[in-house]
Amino acid sequence: MSIISQFSRPAYENTGRDHGLRPVIPTETRTTAAETWERELRPALRREWLARLGAPSYSQGDYDPAAERIREQEEPEFRLEVYRQPTGPGMAQIVIVLHPRFPAGGGAGPNPCAVVPFYHAERSAGFVVGGARRGGRLERDADLREVVPLGLHLVRLGLTVACVEAFPFNTVEAPPAAELEADPFAWWRAAAARLRRDQPAWTGLGRLVHDTSRAVDLLLAQPGIDSARVLAMGHSLGGKMAFFTGALDERIGAVIGSDFGLPWRSTNWHEPWYLGDRVPADDHGPGLHEVLALLAPRPFFLVAGETDNRESWQYLEAARPVYALSGAGEGIGCIDHSSGHAPPVAALEVAYAWLGEIFGLPARHWRA
Repeated sequence: MSIISQFSRPAYENTGRDHGLRPVIPTETRTTAAETWERELRPALRREWLARLGAPSYSQGDYDPAAERIREQEEPEFRLEVYRQPTGPGMAQIVIVLHPRFPAGGGAGPNPCAVVPFYHAERSAGFVVGGARRGGRLERDADLREVVPLGLHLVRLGLTVACVEAFPFNTVEAPPAAELEADPFAWWRAAAARLRRDQPAWTGLGRLVHDTSRAVDLLLAQPGIDSARVLAMGHSLGGKMAFFTGALDERIGAVIGSDFGLPWRSTNWHEPWYLGDRVPADDHGPGLHEVLALLAPRPFFLVAGETDNRESWQYLEAARPVYALSGAGEGIGCIDHSSGHAPPVAALEVAYAWLGEIFGLPARHWRA
């Protein structure tokens, strides 16, 4: 049995408390579901979710989007480039692009690629945080746990990877150390307050998704990229960013999200750097199964562990009828390791094997 088939259904019958999710495709329209979905339901759902995220007051034509390469560095397994990429007037993010020594495409054909959003671009690539913005040499982070640098894993698998930071770290200066010690999210609160002041119609999550899509622009501008095999992958915060970006940016061909919280109240979607007061009051209204339906029929794999758990399967199953419309019912998968927030090695092994089947990758080791 393929990995795709093996992990396309839950390993348990009981998926916990019923969340009472509203159907993505109403029962009365299911006789003409495919036509109704594409013509009416999908466009309306997309508009609804874009409105929930909000939008900035500027457009890409209001600033020069050209990214500036500020460093190039050779590593044993890859070559990296550090970019300062504008995301709006007076705003720029750090993106680290990793070019594999041994491309999965074999060097002759186009190469699959991935965008990996997280707190800091350096951490996703396996380096000490702070070096990229200074423009100096990036140093490997020997203390980083093996399961953390997802971008490093993917470049070892032969993908070209864009590691991108989250907006707080390029929006406001770092708060004083004492303030950060008292409140580890002080930097995030300050950045969210700045965003609310400057762009009151835009949510923090909307900004995170916008900036991740800008990193996709940069990724697809790299030479030899296979635009038909573009992955978005992230853990926790990065999972939220990858999930929403994948659903709303149709250039993304597949998404792997690790423990980011499909149920609204399983994690901190209510924080001002995400959706704030735009989180629905209960599970019976708009839910993240609808966002997953917007991703369909493109494949999605969930690595569940804590904030995602057996109840998250209800969200996958609620979106499955939309996947089934195009014969992609097995395009949704999940492994529930139930061992805490961080994914263990065994769960990542499954996720990367799933990706290998989806993208047709050669067998490679992602561990050092």
